[in-house]
Formats: sequence, C-alpha cells, structure tokens
Amino acid sequence: MRKFYLLLSFLYFSVSVFGQIPQTLDSLKIFLKSKPKDSSYVLALNGYANFMVQEGKFDEANKTINQMEVLSDKIGFGTGFYKAENMRGVIEYTKQKPEKAMLHFLKCNDIIAKYKLPKKIFQNSLNNIGIIYGQLGDRENATRFALQLIDFQEKNRLEPLKTSPYDQIGDNLKFYGKYKEALKYYQKSLDIETKYGNEINMAIGENRMGNLKETTGDIKAAKVHFQKALTLSQKVNYKLLEAEVLINLGRMNRLVKNFKEAEKHLLKSVRLSKELESVKTQLQANQGLGTIYFEQNLLEKAHYYFLESFRLSKEISDPDFIYQANNSLVELYEKRGDFKQAFFYQNQAIAAKDSIFKLETAKNTEDLLRKYEAEKKEQQIALLNVKNEKASLQNKGLVASVVFVILLGVLSTLFINNKNKLKRIKESQNIRNKIASDLHDEIGSTLSSILLISDLAKNEEGNSKKMFMKINADSKNVMESMDEIIWSINPSNDSLQEILVRLREFAQPMAISQKMDFVISVDENILNAKLEIEQRRNLYLIIKEAINNLMKYSEAKKASVFISSEKKMLQVVIRDDGKGFTIDSLTSRNGLKNMKERAKDIKADLIIKSSPEKGTKIMLVMPMA
Repeated sequence: MRKFYLLLSFLYFSVSVFGQIPQTLDSLKIFLKSKPKDSSYVLALNGYANFMVQEGKFDEANKTINQMEVLSDKIGFGTGFYKAENMRGVIEYTKQKPEKAMLHFLKCNDIIAKYKLPKKIFQNSLNNIGIIYGQLGDRENATRFALQLIDFQEKNRLEPLKTSPYDQIGDNLKFYGKYKEALKYYQKSLDIETKYGNEINMAIGENRMGNLKETTGDIKAAKVHFQKALTLSQKVNYKLLEAEVLINLGRMNRLVKNFKEAEKHLLKSVRLSKELESVKTQLQANQGLGTIYFEQNLLEKAHYYFLESFRLSKEISDPDFIYQANNSLVELYEKRGDFKQAFFYQNQAIAAKDSIFKLETAKNTEDLLRKYEAEKKEQQIALLNVKNEKASLQNKGLVASVVFVILLGVLSTLFINNKNKLKRIKESQNIRNKIASDLHDEIGSTLSSILLISDLAKNEEGNSKKMFMKINADSKNVMESMDEIIWSINPSNDSLQEILVRLREFAQPMAISQKMDFVISVDENILNAKLEIEQRRNLYLIIKEAINNLMKYSEAKKASVFISSEKKMLQVVIRDDGKGFTIDSLTSRNGLKNMKERAKDIKADLIIKSSPEKGTKIMLVMPMA
C-alpha cells in the first residue's frame, strides 16, 4: 500500500523568485564568499540550504538556516525570517514528517502577517499548506486551500503559477475513481512546469502520471513516465525523488518478471533512502526486494528484507505498513512450513488490521459529519432565499418531515443499539462465567493438588523426589490450561485457520515422536470462516482430545483430521488406522465424556465409529453462524 506522494514543488520557488540570486550550487558558493551580508545574502543562503536539503545534508542545511535568522534579525529583514521558517518545514517534509512540517508552514503565515510580506510570498505559503493537508489525508482542507490558491494567483496574476492545486484536485479525482478527469489536471500541471522549465517539478509530474497509469492497469505507459521521472531527478541530483521513482520502476519490472532490473532499482533505492533517513521510502524499497525474492523462491533473501521492512514499520508505528510487513512474513513462513512463526505474525497482522479499521471508521465518521454540516448549511441558505409564504410553509413542512424521519431514525438506532448492547453484555457475562468455571475446574483443582503435595513433601524424605516430580507435572498442566483459556478468549483467533495452526502445533511433535503419518487440513473455501468464541473453543478442545486419544492409545501408522462444510454445516472427520476399540467398553477415562458434553454445548452431533483392529472414525457435525 502506497501511503504518500512526492509533491515537493515548494522546495524551489524560494530561489527562482529573485532573479539576481545565482541558480547553481557553485555560483552560490562564490556569491556567499564575495558579497556583502545584506538581504540578497540571506536569499543566497536560502538557495544554498535548498541545495543541501536536496542532497540530504540536513545538518548543513540547519546550520545555514541559523545564519539566515541571525542576519535577518540584524538587518530587520522579514522575508528572511519567512524563508528560514519555510526551509525548516521543507526539511521536516523531506524527512517524511508532514505533521512537523505543517507547524513550520502555519508559522510562516504568522510571519507574513507580522511583516506584511508581498502577495507572492503568501502564494507560496498557501501552496505549502495545501500540499501538507493532502499528505495528511485531510481532503477537505487540501481542496479548500487548492481552490483558494487557484483563485488568489489568477486574480492577482501571479507568475509563475503554482501547480500543486491542480495536482491536489487531480489527486481527489483519482481517489474517487475519476481517472480521465484526474489525468487532465495532472497534464495541466505538467504542462505549466514544462513551460517554466522546472525540471524537478517536471520529474514529480511524470512520477504522478506514472502512478495514475499504473492504477488504470497501463503498465507499459506507467513505466515510460517513471523512466522520464528518474532521468530528470538524476539530472537535478534530487535524491529523495530518485529513491521514490526507483521503487516505482522496480515494481513495474517485477510485474513483467524482469527481476534482475527490479533488483537493481530497489537496491539503489534502499541505499539512497538510508542516506536520507527517509524511513518510509526505505521500508517500501525493502518490502519490494523481499517480494521479488519471494516470487523467485529465494526465501533466505526474502526473509532478510521482509524482517527489515517489519522492523522499519514498527519504527514509524503506521498500521498500514505494519499489516503489510506482517502479512509478508506470514506468507513466507507458511511457504517454509514454519506454522508457529506464521501464527505469530498472523496475530500481529490481525491486530494491525483492527487498527486500520478503527482509523478508517473514525475518518469515515468525520467525513460524514462534514457532509452533514455542509448539507445543513445549504438547507439554511435555501430557506433564506424563499420569497413567498406558501413556498416557506412547504419548505417548513418538508423540514419538519425530515426532522421527524431523522428523529425516528435516531430513536430506532438507539433502541437497536441498546438491545444489541444488552445482548453483548449478556454474552460477555456468560463468557466471564465460563472463564471463571474453567479457571476453577482446570487450574484451581490442580493448584490445590500442588499445595497439598508440597505440604506433604516438607515432612517426607524418601518420597520427596516423586512428590516434586508430581508438582512439576501439575505445574506444566496449569501452564497449558492457562494458555488454552487465554488463547480461546483472544478475538484474533476466531478463524478456522487459527484453529488449524494451533492444532498442528499441538499434534505434530507427538506424531513425529511416534513416527505416525499425520495430516490436518481444512477446505480452502472455509479457511477464513469466523466462529463464535464458544464454538471455536469447544471445537478446538474436542479435536484436541480426539488427537490426544489416538496418539496415546491407537498405535496407528496413519491418521488425519479434515474440516469441511456442506449446507451451512461444519463437518470434522478424524480417522486413524490403529487398533480401535469396542464402543460398548467406552469409559470416561479417555475424555470421550467431555467431548460429548462439549459437542452438546455447541449444538453439534458427535458420532464415534470403531471396532478392534479396524481403526477409528470420529465425526462432528456443527451448525455454522
């Protein structure tokens, strides 16, 4: 998932506005060595800092900014303070920290007002703020500033035009799937930058066009745009943009199975992003490398880069990237056959997905509230424009009807929510009671046994070793029981896939020790099916008990567990080719009584078929939600 775009056009306007300031790094160095320290000198410092940011030399850039502020204060140069604050924002943005960048750019507006700076500078400020709002995902404010900037610069005939508002509107159109309309705005932006000969913004525009073409599935055209962007970014030595474009080209080459070229681009992106301390770009480059190695079955290399991507995702605490990194590791460990590790990363992926859902839900709620406020304002304006009493009455009647419907809807929603809340409380209470019962039955009695034996052991000498061995065994049972209870109440374990992973972890070591050919499998169509907490818990314990029995008593060479579904019924079949037993001789010793009680709790049928020397078949049929 791509989370950001390189809309860095605001890094360059601050130099080009003033024609007397040198435009190349070498000429700036000469200028700064030979010219007096006046306002032009401050602007030249700004240009030099700009070049340092492009090259990722942030310490040198900050040192230059400090010089700008000291000299601006000495000569009373308001524009110098603006340039210094603006450049601090540019540095934070280049480090991919838009929240910090926004603080600096908003402060720029205060400086503009304080020193009554020219309209041209205010144009630049609007440009920066609009871009950052876009980065932060605030489409409403980003669009508002884009429209304000278009109106402001056209009304005041400010040249050169800022292209970011056209890009912002294009981004919004792309977001809503209006690709043809988005392409027109992107092309307009690119045409303006080409007219001005701004090669950096031309590179950004080509990169943006490539992203759009990729979204529409035109990989060939996307690759052409990305290649143009790479050539331009290298020409102007803009390393951050180059690192981003290299990731895009790596992805395009991977899609057409040109792995060697993809690897070359991504390795270079990793190196550049490390130099620039751009964690998100570095993360994406590592993720891309892991993917190309995974697709070539080079699992050791894939493992290294996926782990690096995982580490970086934790560093930036972004749930989208965390989910992506964990999911890649799940696939890798499954391919290796290491289901324990796959299970570990699967849990983390699920937790990240929950975080994404919460963030998206909050954002969607905020969007709905904004739309509601906008519609409410439109209704108020419409009511104010009513010119006759009849129309007014009609509108009032309409409004009253709407209010009534809304109130009815709200009351209905509250009623349903309260009803559901009561249901959830009841379910929660039942679960709590069940957990308490389990803790009492499974753990309480064992702890009592441990306490009694330890008391006896204090006064015994000859049998103390046996007693302590008993304490050790009981302690292990307590740990296992506690682990089972905690696992059963964890919502991230609701799917059949999680049950499958845990059963394999339980059964495989025993099967290997007994040299038994043992297989557990689930019909792929229901692999991700969700189960109620009680269904999941009892289903797992029934299958576990059945596996435990066949491992202990069956002396089988082959055994299997297969889970499938038919007509909304879940079916579990457990077979072995062991010595079997006579059904009439069943006792509660082997746990079959508990299995039947658990089956009854989840409204399932448990059928056991066995006879001496003919193996055993256990079948469980359970309704699915």
